[in-house]
Amino acid sequence: MRCACLVEFKDDHLLLVRVRENQHWYLPGGKIEPDETAEQALTRELQEELRITLASESIRYLYTVKGPAYGTNGDVELICFSADWEGDIRPAAEITDARPIHIHDSDKLAPAVRLLCEKHLAARSE
Repeated sequence: MRCACLVEFKDDHLLLVRVRENQHWYLPGGKIEPDETAEQALTRELQEELRITLASESIRYLYTVKGPAYGTNGDVELICFSADWEGDIRPAAEITDARPIHIHDSDKLAPAVRLLCEKHLAARSE
């Protein structure tokens, strides 16, 4: 499964979302549909799930992380972007919560998010 995800990282905290009170937290974003680019999927998912509108000219590819999918068999590919947005974050659809989580709270993170923190963000927090 391929997903487009927003990475909002500040002061050792990463903006994460929780789906239907699941134990683990995920990056905001979602599955890339066959007829979409990763940027289009990111824009659509964040509008649907967080009610924010991305500034299209600000969307920047960061990195891709592959890791175990949480709750299903197989792997997930997280195509990660940074972006500016308009609006206040308001969880919608299946998202029940959105908040900054410390990157070292690994017991709260979905497995692929944990890999992202270890490989890309931990060095930036030191």
